[in-house]
Amino acid sequence: MNDDTNLNPIESPEESRRTILFATAGIIIVGMCALFMLAFYWFQPSGNSLRAKYFPSPTITRRPTETPAPTRTPAPNLTATQLAWIKPSQSPILGTVADVQKGIDSGLSYLEDLALVTPDTPDVNQPGDVYIYEIQLDQSKPVMWSYGWCTTTQAILKENLTHMQIEFIVNEEPVSTDHILLHDTTRDDGSPCHDYTATINQWSKGRHQLEVQVTFTKPTNDGWNLYPEGTHVFKYFVTTN
Repeated sequence: MNDDTNLNPIESPEESRRTILFATAGIIIVGMCALFMLAFYWFQPSGNSLRAKYFPSPTITRRPTETPAPTRTPAPNLTATQLAWIKPSQSPILGTVADVQKGIDSGLSYLEDLALVTPDTPDVNQPGDVYIYEIQLDQSKPVMWSYGWCTTTQAILKENLTHMQIEFIVNEEPVSTDHILLHDTTRDDGSPCHDYTATINQWSKGRHQLEVQVTFTKPTNDGWNLYPEGTHVFKYFVTTN
C-alpha cells in the first residue's frame, strides 16, 4: 500500500505558463512605472530636475540687449595739440556740385596742396592708418577738397568701387553727398581714376578738423597692389584767421 500523504501536488504545464506570464507582466509594469517616475523628475523645470542636479549645463554669459556705442580711439600719431582739438561753434560752408565743377574749370587750389605739414604715405594703406595734414588759410579763401582712386584698367576700377566706401566728415559731421561731385579722370600715365570732390566756399574763424575715411569691405587689388580690408583716414587740421 503506497502512502501519498507527504507528496506535493504537481503543477500542470498550463499553470506554470500562467505563472511566468503574470511574473513577466509584473516586471514590465514595475519597470514602466520606474521609467515614468524617472522621466517626471528628469524633466522638472529649472534647477528642480535630476538633469540639472547631476548634469548641470555650462553657464552662458549673454550679451546685453543694448550695446553701447563704440568709443573712437584717437590716432596714435596725433600731437598733443591735435588731440586737444575742440570742435568750433561754426563749421565751414560747403558748395554745391555746380560749385565743384566751377572750381575744377577755374583751377581752384586743392586743400592738400596748401598743407604746411604733409604725411608720408606708403604704397599700400593699412587698416587704422591716419595721414595728417596741417593747413593754415585765410578765412575767406575757397578751396577744393578731393579724394581719388586709380587703377590699371577701367574694368578693375569699376570692380574696386563696388567694395569701397568713401565718407567726407567736417568737424565730426558727415558731409551730404549733395556737396560731392563724383567724376572720372585720367592720370598722366593713362590710368583711369574716380574722384570725389567738394568745395569749401567759406571758413569760420578757428581750427577745423576734416576727414576722408576710406573703407575697403574686402581685400582690393587696383592692378598694382593688394589693399587689405579695413579703414584708413586722411585727416586735415585747418586753422583760419
